Amino acid sequence: MGAGGAATSSELCAQSTISGTERYAFGANVGWIDARPSTTDGARVSENVCSGYLYSANVGWIHLGGGTPPNGIHYTNTSSSDYGVNLTTFGAGSLPAGALSGYAYGANIGWIVFNAVGSPRVDLSTGRLSGHAYAANVGWINLGEFSLSVASNTIAPAPDTDGDGMPDAWERAYFPNLTVAGALTDNDGDGVSDAGEYAADTHPADAADSLRITAFSLNRAPSPDLASITFTSKPTRRYAIEFTTQLANPTAWTNSAFGLFAPDVGATTTRDVTTNDTPAVFLRVKAQRPLAP
Repeated sequence: MGAGGAATSSELCAQSTISGTERYAFGANVGWIDARPSTTDGARVSENVCSGYLYSANVGWIHLGGGTPPNGIHYTNTSSSDYGVNLTTFGAGSLPAGALSGYAYGANIGWIVFNAVGSPRVDLSTGRLSGHAYAANVGWINLGEFSLSVASNTIAPAPDTDGDGMPDAWERAYFPNLTVAGALTDNDGDGVSDAGEYAADTHPADAADSLRITAFSLNRAPSPDLASITFTSKPTRRYAIEFTTQLANPTAWTNSAFGLFAPDVGATTTRDVTTNDTPAVFLRVKAQRPLAP
């Protein structure tokens, strides 16, 4: 690829998501690298791509991408006009959840590679970065190992230009255009709206893939009641289990002691939930996009 392109005005106006205190990466040959040199020029982590800049006193500005990949989903990193660092938070495929992949560019050091060799990633529960990126001219850059810490306070939502509750990038990943899916459509006929499929990061064209409870049991002895619940889960989402004894009252749901939590490894997650000692109890599972503002 050729030299990196200039930033757009919309990119420069975007707010950095990086913590004001956990913000420094390090390279043995470049020194400290600031991921938040200012609130407007710093790195911005969104649910499909990264954008903005890092800054090093020794090598200058490092560009993470413009924030608007030409295909509307991810940077393809095939040309100087289509490069940047991608983040995996939906439809993970062959990449692990939270993986960073692609290229950043510094005019004084060239291309910086984010790939599986250095295992760069964002922890979707804490926002902390880990692993390494590599530049042929300066070597490895530590993103958050040992005593270093770079963290994103939030993962910004990707644009949703048609206002249907699903980001354009997610819709384009599964459908040919933005008109196929809407807030109330259910393209695979599984009883879950396409917007609900996005919320759970399940496949909107696969009726066998949805957020659902697969097993449930209730042990009433010893007191208090203990409910065991198993549900389908995705590594790209965080979950809450809520319970109520008043199904007709939509405001009576109580969050379990687990709060918002990461799923188990694998296709399902199981939790044992302490509930009130009552004749009947109802439970539900809610999925949430990680680190949503």
